[in-house]
Amino acid sequence: MKNGVPDPLKILLGKQITRLRTERGLSIRKCALNAFMEHHQLMKIEKGEVDVRLSTLQKLVGVFGISLQQLFDLSLLSGNGEEE
Repeated sequence: MKNGVPDPLKILLGKQITRLRTERGLSIRKCALNAFMEHHQLMKIEKGEVDVRLSTLQKLVGVFGISLQQLFDLSLLSGNGEEE
């Protein structure tokens, strides 16, 4: 968030992570545990409130069983894309 304005990319990434987590039936706590991170950190990521390190994204895609490329395929949020 810069000057009180949320970053649209962080918001979209957070929504994507939330979608992937819920599709897999994972709670925030369980997902965070599997990714070796604190649940409050994951909550902030999902809300788009923080910058995310690449290493954190790699842990999350490992939990979801997808690639970084698939994580950034934001077209899946609108239902227009097809998962491979």
